[in-house]
Amino acid sequence: MSTTPTIEDHCLTMEKLSGSLLLRLTLIFNLITSIIALPLLLASSYALWRARVAKLFHINIIIMFQVHILGFILHCFSRIILHTLDLYNYAFLDYCNMTPSTIRCFVFRVQYVFGLWIVCATTVPLVIERYIATVKSSNYEHIGCSLGVAMAALQVLIAFGLTFINFRSFSFEEPVMNYCMGIKAGATLKRFADLQSVFMVIHLALFIFILNIGEHVEKATYISLVEMNAPYPIYAVISIVVLLKKAHLNKVKLKKTLETHVNADQNVYFENFKKFLV
Repeated sequence: MSTTPTIEDHCLTMEKLSGSLLLRLTLIFNLITSIIALPLLLASSYALWRARVAKLFHINIIIMFQVHILGFILHCFSRIILHTLDLYNYAFLDYCNMTPSTIRCFVFRVQYVFGLWIVCATTVPLVIERYIATVKSSNYEHIGCSLGVAMAALQVLIAFGLTFINFRSFSFEEPVMNYCMGIKAGATLKRFADLQSVFMVIHLALFIFILNIGEHVEKATYISLVEMNAPYPIYAVISIVVLLKKAHLNKVKLKKTLETHVNADQNVYFENFKKFLV
């Protein structure tokens, strides 16, 4: 017996999904946060190269952060398109006409997943770059951007590989899908790593929990939980705010330290300098 969903099956499923208040509120929330995050990400991308605080970072770090931000931008952009279309369809179209096409789901969910994997893949190249910077600390500041370009390429390669794994079993047999889902069933740098680690631990723990209860809840509730467990736009906003605040604190601390040295007794300065030479 064929298990291929009929048109009536799709219509009934879409009636349940579009009537779910939880799913609609989840999509609205993620849409709003994505809309807020996108201009902030574009502004942070510009500031990464133009702001005064950017001079505190090596060009290799800036390149990797730029790729990281681009991952957020790609993810948020695809979420805006997907959630806007879903909410519009739920509000204005007939149940049997609101099912998204499989091609549309594939195109935007690939961007969605690829963007978030770029974000997640930043940690590995960052650790490699920081290790090399430590080993080559004596002359690292004079090294060009080749390492940063290589690490950025590694970010993209990791993200591409993981995205390919996610979508290698994606089925194009059905012309439509009930819902577009990509899957089935320094001190400042330390702060960035902390954020990334905490976010991923919580995200993965909740994701495992959702997978375990997926068969025991309604489909609309399951989809809502999956979307709520991927708050990358909020993470983008929080990470930008936290990193900028930390960079500002480091800048203030550095300024105070320099002022202390400048205003210090010159005799003490020369005594410390002699000790350093000895």
